[in-house]
Formats: sequence, structure tokens, C-alpha cells
Amino acid sequence: MAQFSLKTWLLRLYHAISDLNWWVLLAMLVVHMACTWLLMYFVGEEPEFERLPTFIYWYATTASTIGYGDITPKTDVGRLINALFVYPGAIALFTTIVTKFISGTADRVRRARIGMGDYSQLKHAIVLVGYDPERTPRMIDELCADAEAGQQIVVLSRKEFENSDPRIRYVRARSLTAQADLERAGVPEADRVIVFSESDTDTLAAGLAITNLNRRGHIVCYFDDEEIARLLTSHCDNVEVVMAPAVELVVRAVKDPGSSQLLSDLVSHTDAGMTLFSMPWTGPQAIGFGALSQRLMGQGAVLVSYRPVDPAGKQTSFRFAQGEVGPGDRLFYIAGQRLRPESLAA
Repeated sequence: MAQFSLKTWLLRLYHAISDLNWWVLLAMLVVHMACTWLLMYFVGEEPEFERLPTFIYWYATTASTIGYGDITPKTDVGRLINALFVYPGAIALFTTIVTKFISGTADRVRRARIGMGDYSQLKHAIVLVGYDPERTPRMIDELCADAEAGQQIVVLSRKEFENSDPRIRYVRARSLTAQADLERAGVPEADRVIVFSESDTDTLAAGLAITNLNRRGHIVCYFDDEEIARLLTSHCDNVEVVMAPAVELVVRAVKDPGSSQLLSDLVSHTDAGMTLFSMPWTGPQAIGFGALSQRLMGQGAVLVSYRPVDPAGKQTSFRFAQGEVGPGDRLFYIAGQRLRPESLAA
């Protein structure tokens, strides 16, 4: 057992030295610096190198080949040590460290561009699951136009593409349900997740996998089949379904010409004008719909509706122009820009 452990340890050490791991380079640097200082001390160069800051300064200028010449060995033996031991070792270590740092940085950038990055440490991100060459870029434009300061957008896709958009992070996934890939995209800690896949069955599977990892975020899934969408919402209360195309919008466009364009403009933030927003009512107590509407009008907004919060977390129906808005209820309003909840509660 001891022999096996020693053999395993030696094998790991061999691989670490072969790969020039950072701890190996650090150990080699410390050993070389210590040997240099001892050699200089024993040959009588201590007046120049006895202070550690002075020695480190001299060693760094020597290793980087800057060589100011303000501090140099005074003895012949010291100069020989400098030429035969310090120059080759220090310069080789300095070059190796710089090369490894640059190649490591370039490799991380390359891996991020091809979807191999790890964004599991991101908090409060927006994750797009699935990629459509035509629709996903438009969704990104909309999200970026109304994104909170510092909020990151991550795109998880089975399709391979080289990400050149600095606004997003890209994760290449084996499948939309693989837990490791979902975690790498930051799904467990995401504030919002949008599932827009190639088929409804993929969307259903991804929605179930995502809700298993994220219980607090808002999840939106895009479906064509209403029956499959109902199957997901019956099991997951924190999922909001968007049907495509919405039959109600088509009928409304037929009966009331121009209404579809109006609704499209209200949900788009990329064009100048009024947009539909939502936010929770954060006041300390309930307030009448009319009184709250007046507060919004004072800030250039129009209150459209509100949705009462359900203690069990289930979806409730919208209320229009009546009743009292309680703490935590979600308001829906039209305005030129998003309002802060505390501006109304004051």
C-alpha cells in the first residue's frame, strides 16, 4: 500500500513538473532565489544584498533582462556566479512564467469563445437555454436594452458557434438537460431563465431539469403545443409559458387592425417610446388601485393591472382598475423607462 502510494505520488509529481504547474514554477523560483542569495552571501557580496527588498529588486531586474546596473556584484566570484547561475536560471524562469501566463490567458479566452467556459460562479444572471440564429440575437438585444447594471447574460446551446458578442457568455452543452452543463451556465443561481429550444419536447425536458436546479428564479418557456406546455406548468409553479404564435394576438390583429403592432411595440425596449414593465408593490400596507394609479401618473407612467401574490406560490388572475394592491403584489405599468419600487412606496 505504501509502495503504491509512493509510486502514485511520484507519478503525480512527474506530471506536475512535466506540465510546469504554477506551484512547481513557484517552488523553482523560491529555490533559485534562495540559492542565489546564499551564494552571494558566502562569496562576500552581503553588503549589497543583505536587505531583502534590495535583493528582490536586483533579482527582478536581472531576470527581466532590464538590468539597470545600479546594483551589481563587486567580486570576481560573484560576477561568475551571476553569469553562470543567475542569468540562465532567472531569465529562464521569468520567460517561462510570462509565457505560461500569456498562454493560459489566451486559452481561457479561446475556451470561452467556443463555449467551454465555466460561469457557475455568476450570481443573478439571465440564462438563455437554446439558440436560434434569427430569434436569439433579437432576444439578446431586448435583454441588453433593459438589463440591470452588471447583470450577465449566458447563452447555453447544443449548437456550436464561436461567440464574438462581448455582451454574452456562451456555454456549449452536450444536451439541454445535462446537470453539469446547466451548472456551468450558472442556472442554479440565475435570476431569470429563458428556454427557447428547437422542439417542445426539448423545452419540456429542459424546463423540468432547470426547475429542479433553480427554485427561486423566474423561468420562461416557449412552446408551440399547448398540451405539452400545460404538462410543464402543472408540475412547476415557477414557470411562465409563452405560446407561439399566440392565437389571441392573431385574432386581435384580424378584428382590430394595428393592435398586433401596438402590442409588439409595448413589449419591445429597443425602440424609443412607451414600454410595458412590471415590479412588486413594496409599500408597508395595501393601497387602492386608484390611489396607486395616481402615484404612477405623477411619474409619467400608466398603471394597467396588478396580480395578487399567492402564499402558495400559484399563479393568480390579473386585476384591472379595482381592489386594493397588497405588499408583494406585482404591478404592470406602461412607461418610458423602468421605475424603482421604492419611488412609489415613499
